[in-house]
Amino acid sequence: MAPAEAGCHQVGRCGVEAEGWGPRGLVVYFVALVGLALHGLALTIASLIIAADPSLVGLTSFVPARALTFYVTSNASLILYTVVLFVPMGKRKRSAVAHNVVFNVLSPAFLLGWHAMDMKSTVGLAIDAIPPVLMAAYFVTCRQARTTLRN
Repeated sequence: MAPAEAGCHQVGRCGVEAEGWGPRGLVVYFVALVGLALHGLALTIASLIIAADPSLVGLTSFVPARALTFYVTSNASLILYTVVLFVPMGKRKRSAVAHNVVFNVLSPAFLLGWHAMDMKSTVGLAIDAIPPVLMAAYFVTCRQARTTLRN
């Protein structure tokens, strides 16, 4: 295979080695998505508990109701969209590429909203935005990922 045809089979191009994305890569990505969804669920539940009784964490008040509502609904949206992502990815549908790009664009957009409402620090925003930006770029640029999700 000529280097130009190798695409994602070259180390570094898409950050993967010889076999490319493949089924194992999908499993790793599934596990990461489940972890992120569970993390978001835990943070959402914790925010609701703290909103109900801020003294549990030594606060006298929590965020305004408008900010809490945005946080809970945006987190719930990401959690539900994660579940939705599993369907086309599990069936290896090409539509999974577009859904993953949308999901990984929504994530930093919500982070920006949380930051605008003083619920996320600038450093937290920068750190938390790295994974979805990299994953969106991966799905857009890596031919091997698009080939694996082919139907």
